Amino acid sequence: MHDVVRQARQELIEAGLLGDTRVRGVVPDLILRSWRRSISNCVDSASVCRRYQDVDPESALSRAARPVLDRWQEQLADTGTTLFLSDRAGRIVARRTSDSSVRRRLDRVHAAEGFDYSEGSIGTNGLGTSMVEKRAVLIEGPQHYNDALGALACAAVPVYTPAGAVAGSVSLGGPLESANPLMLTLTREIGQQIEERLRAASRPQDLALAMSFLRYTNSQRPTVVMDRESLLANTPGLPYVSVDSHVVLWELLNAHDWSAGGTARFRLDGTDTEVTARRVLDGPQAHFVLHFAERDPGAPVVAAATPPVRSSGDGLLVVDGPRGSGRATLARELRADRGRGRHLEVVMAGTGTSWSAIAGHLEGGTDVLLRRAEDIPSGGASGLVELAEQHRAGVAGGRWTTLLMLTLDGERVPAPVRKLAGEPAARTQPLARTPERIPGLVKRILDRVDPDRRHTVSPAALQAFMQWSWPGNIAELADTVAALVRDVPGSVIQVRHLPPHLRQAPPRRPLTLIEAAEREAIIKALDAAGGNKSEAAELLGIGRTTLYRRLRQLRLDGAEGSL
Repeated sequence: MHDVVRQARQELIEAGLLGDTRVRGVVPDLILRSWRRSISNCVDSASVCRRYQDVDPESALSRAARPVLDRWQEQLADTGTTLFLSDRAGRIVARRTSDSSVRRRLDRVHAAEGFDYSEGSIGTNGLGTSMVEKRAVLIEGPQHYNDALGALACAAVPVYTPAGAVAGSVSLGGPLESANPLMLTLTREIGQQIEERLRAASRPQDLALAMSFLRYTNSQRPTVVMDRESLLANTPGLPYVSVDSHVVLWELLNAHDWSAGGTARFRLDGTDTEVTARRVLDGPQAHFVLHFAERDPGAPVVAAATPPVRSSGDGLLVVDGPRGSGRATLARELRADRGRGRHLEVVMAGTGTSWSAIAGHLEGGTDVLLRRAEDIPSGGASGLVELAEQHRAGVAGGRWTTLLMLTLDGERVPAPVRKLAGEPAARTQPLARTPERIPGLVKRILDRVDPDRRHTVSPAALQAFMQWSWPGNIAELADTVAALVRDVPGSVIQVRHLPPHLRQAPPRRPLTLIEAAEREAIIKALDAAGGNKSEAAELLGIGRTTLYRRLRQLRLDGAEGSL
């Protein structure tokens, strides 16, 4: 019988979609439909899948399925079968088998985490076909479209979210000789258990978000309702949200002091977009309703992330702030805003600074950026003062049109330089005070150190970046990102790849004394257990489910859930 099926599939492939074959009746109609879709998608039936992408081990689906898969793996340990979980794109995100020889056979056909087993990639198979057909399927041997799967049998069912959308699929596979209708019954039960955990984990909060969305949204005003893991947006609100903006908004809102009132207004960094936010306490967790508007250029800024810029009509532009906070970058941006196309000479201030050379550049038509003026010794401050006065006189007299820019730390520069600087054109803040800048900085650093764009940063890792205090400011951030690009082999930089101090950075909301003590105890237990969460739970005297919940609440889970 298997030879007949194999021959029928080959005849269909050779005849094509419009050819005349005798396939009908040889296999069930759903298999025939899947074969035809596979041909239409130009799937190669002779080679194994090679599409790979790093998986998200802490997505909502993975978290819900993990204990279910663990439990069934133990129960099926001696059966030679394997459990697979795929996301809605058909990518395998979990595989459970207790037999090392089975794992090796599956590895040879790339039936492993990260590989794409959608129907459009590898043809008829349980994980992919069950989602396309939206029903349970049992596929035996040569009913698979790919020859590499011809010795296997698999039963699979789609897994649905509480809202009724396909979240992924689960499959129970094994050698062809073990094929049995009972596999389908077991797989249905496993899928139902995963769906129940999805409902238990998401229904209350999702309902609260939905109720707020219905209450506060209308068709005209850009509106977003969000918590840490999810967001709902109406059509006008969609242009304002992305993975990066979700992370930024959540951190800003979570760190805001809401004791003064239930609403807040602020401007997104580097934009003219104003956000009005409302904190909503209905539901299991607090969440936020946000309304977006483009700011009227003539209106005052309520809480701008970037302070106003002072005019530099005297040819001197000063940027004040702590070292490493982006002073030089801001100075260059302010210069570019003035439409200056001439050459720029960058000079590092210090003991051996040649003031005459700088004066020569300015007189000759070259703008100068003098960085780190706080490094000028007290005895050398007079040289800078004389240079600035000479330059101002040249600009006032119309002889010079150049720009002299200084970056300095107003608290550390010699008194004469502080007096010279006066009111700076702009000020920069340390990253600890402006975490909303971090996603944009990370993107620019990635563009520089990873020009081939091989790496991206997961939303949860980006949140960890925003929760760290960055005592070394932008230089520390740049060094950290460069090291991750160098050391992480996969394409997605996840929380588990971050240095320990970033993984364990506390949320910006101040912890209560009990939360702080609990967080410290969990970190110690995880260290003692070598990262094994089951052992850590035993050391703490709590259940593993309770530990997972507290890890998420205290931001220790490295959650890579989709944002």
